[in-house]
Amino acid sequence: MSGVVVVGGGVAGVAAATALAERGVRVTLLEAAPALGGRARSFVDRTTRDSVDNGQHALMGAYVEFLHLLQRVGRRDALVERELDVPFWDAARGTRSLSCPALPAPLHFAAGLLRYGHLPLGARLSALLAGQRLVRRFAGPDSRHADVTVARALTELGQGPAARRALWDPLTWATLNADPERASARLLAAVVERALLGTRQASRFLLPAVPLSDLYAEPGRKYVEGRGGTVRCRAPVEELFLEGRRAVGVRVGGERIEAGALVVALPPAALRRLAPPELSPPEALLQATPIVSVTLWLDRAVAGPAFLGLLGTDTQWVFQVGRLHGEPEKAPARLACVRSGADAWMSRPPREIVETVHREVSKALPDVTRARLVNALVVKEVAATLAPDPALQPLRPSLETPFENVFRAGDWIDTGLPATIESAALSGHRAAAAAAASLA
Repeated sequence: MSGVVVVGGGVAGVAAATALAERGVRVTLLEAAPALGGRARSFVDRTTRDSVDNGQHALMGAYVEFLHLLQRVGRRDALVERELDVPFWDAARGTRSLSCPALPAPLHFAAGLLRYGHLPLGARLSALLAGQRLVRRFAGPDSRHADVTVARALTELGQGPAARRALWDPLTWATLNADPERASARLLAAVVERALLGTRQASRFLLPAVPLSDLYAEPGRKYVEGRGGTVRCRAPVEELFLEGRRAVGVRVGGERIEAGALVVALPPAALRRLAPPELSPPEALLQATPIVSVTLWLDRAVAGPAFLGLLGTDTQWVFQVGRLHGEPEKAPARLACVRSGADAWMSRPPREIVETVHREVSKALPDVTRARLVNALVVKEVAATLAPDPALQPLRPSLETPFENVFRAGDWIDTGLPATIESAALSGHRAAAAAAASLA
């Protein structure tokens, strides 16, 4: 019997392929790019020869499907794990942390929020109650709230400018990759329910201690190949062979590869170019939001936390990559700085972006001012995630298609979650289960 062909080697494709291999299914994973990873990958910087992520990621314990993927490929231990403790800096108050003590859930988050120094005491209690009401009112499939944005929901829940600036807006930018004025309240409610008001383990903070490709993509390739599967990069699929209501194979470089089932783990634009109308997502789902990542190489070490959020600046997050990767504390610093929902930065030249980021980070981390900037790299991920607009969420398709052995996967599939790597891994695992069942 023919095995399963997985088209696309991002998180969803790697999750699907490794899950199929784990089941003993013969799998062929095809990726058009030179390496696996998709929009969550690393590459070698030409100047420094360092391995750089195309966008620095922070994970949480609520990412159970992605953590299952890491466990499967033997990389679960490649994460720096700790209780939820996120330091935020602003020009007026300096650095204050949203730090949750080791208490049973959800008391741990309540205690952390009630002592969060960037909020007045009354606003802390109000924010805690608002989080609970956000979940009760907006989480789930209730169509009455399908068109509500985060900004509108927060207004209805009595959250003023201080709570927005220090808590809700950073959370929305980080998890939904968009301005609260356009992001879906339902998606934010799903994040709060799973990651903050769920179990204590779900709220734990996880930071990769290795580059993204070394975290899951390359281990995923080895896992598939080690179980008799095939992984081919630089192998763009040119055609899907469909007979009646079934897929029977694909064409790559003029070669036909037989398929007993097909998992198509492509972003919407790539799927529309390849697939017939019955498989193609609506054109509206081509709407995406960008992320800009700026890496700064300095000539000396920089004091400060390994991960820092910035309030009231264009730059939103700063990661001390060398420290996360286990380099000596006195080693020259490498800072990965991130701007989510970066539509306004798409037309800005890289030099201008570097100047802005360097200036803002220097205020938050004074040692940066005393250091010499050795190198800088700007990465613009133009279509980083599906836009989280409320109007787009009902258009997200299920994994099933009109073809009985063809299944979609990707972060943009209807998983009930924002378009994150967790959504991608979840869709890949579901598609693998469905594809394996279809073979029977």
